[in-house]
Amino acid sequence: MARHLLGIDVGTTGTKTMLVREDGRFVAHAYAAYPLSNPAPGMSEQNAQDWWHAVRKTVREVMSAISPGDEVAALSLSTQGGTMVPVDGEGTPLRPAIVWNDTRCASQRAQFISRFGEDRMYRASGWKLGKGLNALEIAWVREHEPEVFKRARYFLSVPDYLSFHLTGACHVDMSNAGINQLADIRRKAYDPDLMAFAGVDESQMARLADSGQPLGYLTEQAARELGVGGRVLLVTGAHDQYAACLGAGVTGPGSAMIGSGTAWVVTALNDAPDFSRGFAQSRSALQDLWGSLVSLSTGGVCLDWLLHSVIGPEPAPEKPDYDRLNREIARLNAGADGLMFFPYFGSASLPVPPADWHAGFLGMDLSHNRYHLARAVMEGVACHIAWVLEQFPGGGQTPVVLSGGAGKSAPWRQLLADMLDRPLRIPANPDLPCVGAAVLAGVGSGVFADARQALDRMSGRETTVSPIPENVAAYRPYQARYRRRAEGLAALYSE
Repeated sequence: MARHLLGIDVGTTGTKTMLVREDGRFVAHAYAAYPLSNPAPGMSEQNAQDWWHAVRKTVREVMSAISPGDEVAALSLSTQGGTMVPVDGEGTPLRPAIVWNDTRCASQRAQFISRFGEDRMYRASGWKLGKGLNALEIAWVREHEPEVFKRARYFLSVPDYLSFHLTGACHVDMSNAGINQLADIRRKAYDPDLMAFAGVDESQMARLADSGQPLGYLTEQAARELGVGGRVLLVTGAHDQYAACLGAGVTGPGSAMIGSGTAWVVTALNDAPDFSRGFAQSRSALQDLWGSLVSLSTGGVCLDWLLHSVIGPEPAPEKPDYDRLNREIARLNAGADGLMFFPYFGSASLPVPPADWHAGFLGMDLSHNRYHLARAVMEGVACHIAWVLEQFPGGGQTPVVLSGGAGKSAPWRQLLADMLDRPLRIPANPDLPCVGAAVLAGVGSGVFADARQALDRMSGRETTVSPIPENVAAYRPYQARYRRRAEGLAALYSE
């Protein structure tokens, strides 16, 4: 009888579940999508029940591949961070979840600054004060939806909402707790000032736990809904970027990963938190390591927007032809024949100067076609990420892993290697958050002695993409122009 593990990645637009055998073999994989809604400018919401339905659907699907007599020992979650949902005592959502990229809380931000100053949030939670995330969103609900606020038994994020449905108890891992902006990440405890501002107390919050800790067994009802038999342990998971780092084997100080999903995120691991550069700071999936994180929140959205809203899908109306797109883009010169794209849909991240940003193309010519537009989008995202990576200590030499969808696009990963002027490691399994969650499940349940043993068993062949010297030379002046123009646009948008 073989033991198995479930690594579940609950993302912004869908959930992936992976079934892994204790010898490291990947047995099955399933995916379920769900929508985001934008009820008003700056608002981003989601039906929290979709998360549970997607977990249930994907787990049942992969369980159909398990051999008779085999069992699931444990599961763990990789999750989107900074999404908030108020629920009643039964865990039923009282309103749509407010998603991490929501920016409705400008008034609450101003109120916080007037009471505590802007830096107070960053020094406690590791995340800078913005116009969203849980603390401000709870305050927004208190002000704008007082009946919902009064009825709420808990104010949860994705991992604790799901742990409630799985075990009947709410737990949140420390890599997510900081993003929620209600906890002091160095003390590993809720912060009284942040809680008081939101208007809640600890009885309405999830319990804090380090990643990789056993939390409890699934309830009979949850096990039945998921289609898993026996006693299945829930192990504390991690924020998706830190789960992906673990799944990619990025486990030592000084190593870095570029995550290319809905957001593009640069994450580097360190021995201690570093607040000196203004990067988001979090506890990682490994208890002794900290993470520094910088996000381009619409990095992955840019290409989808171009293909679906501007160019239009081809040839079938429901799905663009990505193979043809990649072939045509690869034929174009580095620099898209003078066309540049700035991927800042309403927001930007360090090191771009602060501004009321908007995305845009510069240098458009009548000779440009749809593939120039698409290459310019890829190059704009890659150029920003290269600029970000330079800000990290040793950023010019740091070994880099690329995870997520861009690793499947030959031109995108090649031009990123060219921009960085260094090789990119691309793991064989693209679903690294699922792998990281499975590692945590195995360590927390005792299936693996430690993360190293788990990774040794699960590791597959990697692809290495090396920079092309002539493209590296072409991109040096391109990157200098990009940065000058980005700074000029920041000044323009600040007028």
